[in-house]
Amino acid sequence: MKLLAFQGSPRMEKGNTEKILKAFLEGARDAGAETETLYLRRMNINPCNGCFGCWYETPGKCVQKDDMNEVLEKILDSDVLIFATPLYIYNMTAYVKRLLERLLPLVKPDLVKAPDGLTGHPRRYDKIWRWILISNAGFPEEEHFKPLLHCFDRISRGFTNQEGFAYIILKGAGEMLRFGDPKTFKPFFQAVRDAGREFVETGKVSVETKAKVDKPLWEYAPKAAYATRESFKSK
Repeated sequence: MKLLAFQGSPRMEKGNTEKILKAFLEGARDAGAETETLYLRRMNINPCNGCFGCWYETPGKCVQKDDMNEVLEKILDSDVLIFATPLYIYNMTAYVKRLLERLLPLVKPDLVKAPDGLTGHPRRYDKIWRWILISNAGFPEEEHFKPLLHCFDRISRGFTNQEGFAYIILKGAGEMLRFGDPKTFKPFFQAVRDAGREFVETGKVSVETKAKVDKPLWEYAPKAAYATRESFKSK
């Protein structure tokens, strides 16, 4: 199994998104998977021009000369696509949005009715990917992730044969991972590793492991309730 991860945090290796993604990929590799992470901030991926050249001039290939054509080749060679993004203004980062816009070469211009009754574009290739979403936010409530989930749900269905996301990790109060005691969250990261391993081994994450991953971060640190950057720095 090949997992291709798109890391959309502007902090790249220094952010909370990286910590969660890294643990999941470690578990996947423990199960024998091949993984690769693309840090979108480092890549030259322009916004979509809306020219439809990838449909009519060079079918299946973008006419822009940037990194996206290489990315599309990597996607076609992968089985699982992981989108990792912090929550910015209740949605994905601009880096991830640009990437998603540029997936247009993977579909055809025809209009077809999907099983859910909505009109969409058919896939250009027979391959069906499984999608995983990893996100964290400074706000503690999961309610804040709803715009992100709604947006990704519509996008993912066209590429996953209507499955939507195969697995989702959403962590509120994510800054606890940045300013809290790393030892406190070892059980959480172990659960994330287990999730990665189970996904590769069985195609899904067990109910028990999912419950550990979904457990609010402050429950891993009951003596350190969710706090601001200033209160963590003051310790």
